[in-house]
Formats: sequence, C-alpha cells, structure tokens
Amino acid sequence: MSAVLLVNTGSGQADHICRRVVDALLREDVRGCMSQGRVVEGMALPFARHLPASLRDGAWLLLPQLGTGHLWLPVQPCSFMQDWRLRTLPVVLEWAGELEYLRELSAILAYFRQGMNTAQNADFDRFEEECAAAVAHGEFCAAEQASWFDSGVHVPDGRDWAGRLLHYDRLGAFLDHPFYPTARAKLGFDAHDLAAYAPESAPRFKLRWLAVPRDLYQGMDTPLPDIWPDFQQLGLNPLLAASHALIPVHPFLWEQHLAGFLAESGLQDSVIPAPRAYMEVQPTLSVRTLVLADAPQWHVKLPLTIRTLGARNIRTIKPSTIADGQLLQDILGAIASRESSLNGRLLLTDESRGAHVAHKPFLGFILRRYPDGLADSTLVSVASLLAPAPDGKSVFETLAERFYAGRVLDFFADYLDLTLRLHLLLWVRYGMALESNQQNSVLVLSDEAPGLRLLIKDNDAGRIWADRLARACPDLAARLNDLQDRRIVVSDALPLAQMFSTITLQLNIAVLVEGLSAAGYVSREDLYRQVRARIEEVLNDLAAQGEAVDLARQVLLEDERLYIKYLLRAASLESKESTGATDVNKFYGKSAPNFLRHP
Repeated sequence: MSAVLLVNTGSGQADHICRRVVDALLREDVRGCMSQGRVVEGMALPFARHLPASLRDGAWLLLPQLGTGHLWLPVQPCSFMQDWRLRTLPVVLEWAGELEYLRELSAILAYFRQGMNTAQNADFDRFEEECAAAVAHGEFCAAEQASWFDSGVHVPDGRDWAGRLLHYDRLGAFLDHPFYPTARAKLGFDAHDLAAYAPESAPRFKLRWLAVPRDLYQGMDTPLPDIWPDFQQLGLNPLLAASHALIPVHPFLWEQHLAGFLAESGLQDSVIPAPRAYMEVQPTLSVRTLVLADAPQWHVKLPLTIRTLGARNIRTIKPSTIADGQLLQDILGAIASRESSLNGRLLLTDESRGAHVAHKPFLGFILRRYPDGLADSTLVSVASLLAPAPDGKSVFETLAERFYAGRVLDFFADYLDLTLRLHLLLWVRYGMALESNQQNSVLVLSDEAPGLRLLIKDNDAGRIWADRLARACPDLAARLNDLQDRRIVVSDALPLAQMFSTITLQLNIAVLVEGLSAAGYVSREDLYRQVRARIEEVLNDLAAQGEAVDLARQVLLEDERLYIKYLLRAASLESKESTGATDVNKFYGKSAPNFLRHP
C-alpha cells in the first residue's frame, strides 16, 4: 500500500470551515455517516503502519461505502449535541491500494456526493458555493474585527442604550453560529456589500423608497410615526399622497434585484421609484433589521435577497409574518400580565406597524418599536454573550463585572432562572413555545432597575397548542383564528417540546454552559447539574399548581436523547420532499446525547 499526501496549506478559515462542516455532517447523520459508519481504534486500521502516531492514535470512523473507496475520519468522543466529532485533519481516503490524505472540504464532500442524482448534486453544488463564501466572508470579518479592536473600542455610556445595543450586536456578529457550520456566509453579498451593509462593519446608509398604489398596499391599522417621510422629502409629487403609500427598500435590493422582481411580478408600471434616498440607518445583528439613526427606539425590518443559515433561507419577508408577529406578542403580553412571576421581568417590542405590497415577499416592512424606559439600560442579545471583547474577555464576563461585581455564576443563575421560568411556564401551562432564538432574546440590565429582565422580539414563528391555550385562556385562544400562518397552531405538545429543546435549552442555555465551562469558571458537569436542578424546581412548582409536567420531565430529564434541529440537511443539502419538513428551520431528529440525564 502506498500513500499519496495531498497537501493543502489553505487558510485558517478554510480549515475552520472544513472542521465545522464535517462535525455537522456527523451530527446530522448525512447519508448515514454515523448510523451506518463504524468506529475503530487507530491501531486496528488496515493501514495503521503507514500513519504517523500523531494522526493514527485515537478513534477512527469508517464511513459507509457510498461509491469508490473508503473514507476514514479521525474522530473523538463528544457529549454535546453528538457522539463523535472530527479530531484532526487530514482525513484518509483508501482506494485501490493507495491512501490519499484529504484536507480540502471539496474533496471530502466529493465522497458524500457519490451515487447522488442530479437534483441532489445541485444541492451540494450550492452548498460548496456557500462553503467558499463562508471562508471568504470569514477572512473579511477577521480583518474587520482586528482593525476595529486595534482602533480602540469603547462601550457607549450614559443614556445611549441604543448605542450599547449596536455595540454588542457588532461584537456578536463576529461570533459563529453554534451549530450551522457556514453561518458566516451571507450568500449574495460580496466584500463590498459586507463593508456597506453588514453589522461587522457598522456602516450607516440611507433607505430607498417606492410609492405604490394604495390598492396594492396592505398595511397594519396602527399609524406610522412622525419620522416617516412624506412624498416631498423623497422628491416625489406631494399630490401622490392621495393615491399612493410609501414603502422603504433596502439599498442592496434596490441596486441588485428590484428591477427584475418588479418586472417578473408585473409591477414595474405600477410603482414609482423615489429619486432621493432618505432616513439613515445602521444594521443590527440580523443584517436586515436596521436601527433608525435619528430615532433609535425604532427598528425597521426589510426584505433582503441574501441567504443565511442555508441556501433555502432567503431573507425576504413573508407577508403573513407582519400581522402574526404582533398577534403573538399580544398573546404573550396578556399572559405576562396574568403571571406574577413575570411581572416586570418580561419586555416586548411593539410590532404593530408594517405592510406588504400585493403579497410579494420582496416588498414590505415591519417597523418595530422598543419599549420606553430603557435610557439607562444595557441591552445585549443572547447571541452576543460569548463573543470576545477587545480585552479578551467574553461579553458575559464584562457584563458580570459591570452588574454583578464580577460574580459570573450569579449572573448565570439569574439568567437561567428567568429563562426557564418563562419558557417552561409558557409550554406547560399555556401550550406555547417561542422561537426566541439567540438574536430574538435580549437581556436587559440596569442600575436603575435592579434585576435581570428579558426582552422578546420578532416573535412570528412560535408554536401554540390550541387546546392547551383554550383550557388556560379561552379569550386568548379565540385570537388564534386570526393567524395567517396556520403552521403556528399545532394539535399536541410534541412541537412545543421540540422547539423548547432546540431553541431555549440548546441554543440559549447549553451553548452558554459550554462557553462558561471552557473559560474555566466551573466544570460543565456542575453547570448542567445546576440547569437540571432549576428545571426540576420549576416543573415541581408547576406540578404543585396542577399542571401536567410529565412530558416535559421525560423529554428534558429522562430520555437518553434530545431532539435536535437538522439545520444543514433541511436548509441546504436535502429538499423538502426528502425531509418532509414544512419549515426548513423545524426539521428535527432525536440524536443528541442528553446532557441533563442522570448517569
């Protein structure tokens, strides 16, 4: 047997993305790589004597034979979200008596692609483009972060709560998504667009505007604020106000795709482009949601023709979400007003202003207003908590120093208590689970209002078990008839368990546990024991109040495996026909080791 060494010195970003993708392939059992694979020790390899000890020693996963040759991955045991993960590069392809040492992701993916049909290969083609974009965008962002940190970074102080929110959003933008391996890629943006429109660069720019006939404009009843422009300010005839309404458009969409979309939709002769850009904005962590520079309590969410977290996740605005988001906020607010344990601890944005044009997902907006009384507060999304600050500490550590006298574990305990009490109460008593992911869950800290608070925004994709809500609050359940996206309403508790497990538990709690334990504050075992104990405490309280907690106890504390989102498969590698998922962000398996289960 001979060995052929394929050397790829590549960039650090290329190796980083390669490792993340391979881990995701294992985690989501792509093409049966885990369920049909076989783990052996290095000394049992048929080619063990050809390997250096530094590569050989340890476990190896033999993937199922998908075509020519055998692919061997050096792996190591893992207890967070998967049983095995990549130990090192390169991986080894064994074929025709020879060994090839593969470091390039494209070569590894070529093995996974063997035997695929034309449509499946097209999905992998798009994913390889996404991987290349993730490498290029990662290099851009690393340089941008270094330049920013070197320039001297200061957290806005005083009453500039919006400046602090943007500061922490920018820090969070440099942090990878915990699970989706190529989240760094903003497919559709190039380096110029990243500099012009991405939160990593903290740009400011002005919106473009269209005047659309009122018979095509479908808006919410809530009046728009005084900051909204009039026709004259945009260089349009003021008399158009009698027959037209104004729609903001992101300048990227305006420049790149709007003309084509209007032509395809037959709207090119109906709408009137305003000659002037107007209203300066700055991007938040979500990229398409923008802070109004002159009125930062207002954020506007606009369609963008980029894809993030998968090729199927285009960031336009589905018209149904405009009204559904506020309806869910209203239900959540009504629940909070009835629960003393949430009194003053839960804050909600007002999302009652928005519109779309002729049901087109590329023409619309949601105008979001933050609550009053935040002037002295510090708002930080959960997505930013583990981001490194210029001094090398995490945002979580710096917040603990500022508001908890450096007591990191006390901060974590308060966060854990608030998060679990809110979301377990919603699940068990009201049959409601929120897709309050890391971006949409925002911590609110203040010297003026002691105690941690939680702000929820962008709440348009939750799940509500109608029968359970009707039992608890018949008046609120009646409002479900007004929901446009009927996928929100479910007929049993399982979708609630899946959403709680994959969003609240894994993204918003377990990822933080892993980060804090890696920083050396306390062992991950101790932190998970704390999480388990707090879940047990909340469930016991609810059981004492007559609520049925058996399913929550079983799914969270007793089952050997936790539900997990197969993000990569559903959003990039497989069609909806293959997965059967009605929503690419809600395709679940049950394969994650349960880190809360007693041994």
